[in-house]
Amino acid sequence: MVGDLDKSSFSNIEQQSLEFVKYTLDPWVIRWEQSLQKALLLPQEKREYFVKLNVDGLLRGDYQSRMTGYSVGRQNGWLSANDIREMEDMNPIPAEEGGDLYLVNGNLCKLEDAGLFAGKNLQEPETTDGRMSRQGYPGQRQ
Repeated sequence: MVGDLDKSSFSNIEQQSLEFVKYTLDPWVIRWEQSLQKALLLPQEKREYFVKLNVDGLLRGDYQSRMTGYSVGRQNGWLSANDIREMEDMNPIPAEEGGDLYLVNGNLCKLEDAGLFAGKNLQEPETTDGRMSRQGYPGQRQ
């Protein structure tokens, strides 16, 4: 890959790297996958298995773009914390601690609980003698 980088910016270099993977490495990767599949797998295994070389690490964008994408996926309910951690080669959060939960904005409740409280009437708390409390709700002005 030959290029004049005298007047290049970070985004130009990043784009050049992506083009290198797509137009230079990809044809070779496809050939390697096909050769490995032919050399290593028996005909009956080819129905069940395949060879796939992962070049995602080379295609990852800059940090800010990745984090913005993860944030959108997380807030819109199609990425869990563990999905994101897997893409970043990090250890998963145990399921008991919520690592596999898919959340939606509202503000980030579980997907199955979205709209759970819609239409429920909240009543003022009463005191022990049956009168309404002067305390109100958290955040309510007195």
